[in-house]
Amino acid sequence: MRLSTAILAFCALLAPFAARAQEREEERVTLTTEDGWNLNARYLKAAEGAPTVVLIHTNKSDLTEWEPWFKPMRRYGFGYLALDLRGHGNSFVLPDGSTTTWRSFSVSGSDNEYNRMLRDVDSAMAYLSTHSVTAAQTVLAGSVLGANLAIKAAAINPEIPMVIAISPALNVNDVLSVNPLRAYGKRPLLMIAGADRAKQYKEFQLLNDIAKMACGKNNVTVMIEAKGFGPNLVNKYNLRRVLDWIKNPRLPDIVTASTAAPAGLAPGPAEQPATSQEEQEEYSPLPQD
Repeated sequence: MRLSTAILAFCALLAPFAARAQEREEERVTLTTEDGWNLNARYLKAAEGAPTVVLIHTNKSDLTEWEPWFKPMRRYGFGYLALDLRGHGNSFVLPDGSTTTWRSFSVSGSDNEYNRMLRDVDSAMAYLSTHSVTAAQTVLAGSVLGANLAIKAAAINPEIPMVIAISPALNVNDVLSVNPLRAYGKRPLLMIAGADRAKQYKEFQLLNDIAKMACGKNNVTVMIEAKGFGPNLVNKYNLRRVLDWIKNPRLPDIVTASTAAPAGLAPGPAEQPATSQEEQEEYSPLPQD
């Protein structure tokens, strides 16, 4: 009898934790954009007082590139909303009911589908607002194309407190980053890059200089890995540092290199890899007028 009573008491003690765990079960959701796209997404509610991270993937990829982040973010109490951008992953149905993928999108033009992906980010923010998550409780994290979109979205919405930009570029399919960086203002910004791709690394150095001038040196944190590009730059070894930065984005003020990268690493002429024609088209810099 005493054992039964003890078991019942223990179960009662666990009940609140079980209820909280149930509240934080990941959901598969659909986001609807202003121009009629239905976007596939995965949503985890944040613990009380914790931020929600909107995860914006690389071009030609989908939300699954963020899967290594999901469990660690849950442990931190963070919420997340990872979406498949239009034409990517399971977001392939056009407003008229037909289907397509990014392969049919124009890579040029200020109003091409890649620039319209800002509406995809807007739909994520709108969805969160219906779940009582304000812009001020939201962090934008993006990779390559997603990094440029995150910077642009935050430049438009000054209530978003911070952005994580992984392998941002001057230009990804005419989604530009320089003027949005200039408009971003005095908010924390974490930028992550690999040093083994000479072209992208040089662009990153330029963007870093622009960010420090526009945002203030104390607001810009930089992580440099010895090699890698886009989502593979963040791994189980440095993800904790990224999540810790979200909790305290101004300490340290500047991080110049990770433990995986030699100090002061910069690719020299002999280390410059060949750049494919496809990469040149996707990441070619254009004037930022």
